[in-house]
Amino acid sequence: KANVDANVKRGLSLFYPVRKNLKRAEKLLRNMSVVAGIQSAVALIRKHARRDRPEIERFVAAQADRTGGAGTPVSVERFPPGTILDATAGIDYEFPVAAIDAGKYVTLLQAELRAIASRLVMPEYMLTSDAGNANYASTLVAEGPAVKMFARLQQAMIEDDLTLIDAAFEAAAAAGELPTDFRLAFEVQAFPPGLVVRDRLKDVQADAILVRLGAMSPETMAARAGVKPA
Repeated sequence: KANVDANVKRGLSLFYPVRKNLKRAEKLLRNMSVVAGIQSAVALIRKHARRDRPEIERFVAAQADRTGGAGTPVSVERFPPGTILDATAGIDYEFPVAAIDAGKYVTLLQAELRAIASRLVMPEYMLTSDAGNANYASTLVAEGPAVKMFARLQQAMIEDDLTLIDAAFEAAAAAGELPTDFRLAFEVQAFPPGLVVRDRLKDVQADAILVRLGAMSPETMAARAGVKPA
């Protein structure tokens, strides 16, 4: 169970506190795509200032290169590349695609995602996929809040896993599969993968010093390095 006290029956998702922000971001992205799709689907709008509806319908029918079948009100004109339009008096051409300003919507979406990342103590690029405002070298440092949060989550998971493994060993000992004093025979340890970008050579040298001083076993050093002990 995550993000709750031990006496609570069910845990909470990591994204529970920001579920409303995520819904707003989803709606914004959906609406942005739909609006941009509608605007880009219309090639141009021809405005007739001095014509009534029957005249406009006759004009459209005369200009159309292809019309729809029975019951399908479709009128299409083909404009080859480099076409020059000559508008007569009373006709204006408007291009909806030119009015699409996706940048402002993207800015709003990124602002919403930044708020979510701030609440989750995560770097911005992990949610926005935009590393333009982030410095990777300064993000994953030992003093960074994101690294501290991830380390806390790792430690919580390790404690839960060790508790579960210990309960499994207790059950095995009760069933006679393990000796009752199995804790004297071995000890289960867990080491999470490293989070901080460091100099691997310095890490190995520091571990070697601890091994020589007797503060760390060679097996632990090998486990931290991700290799099998010799």
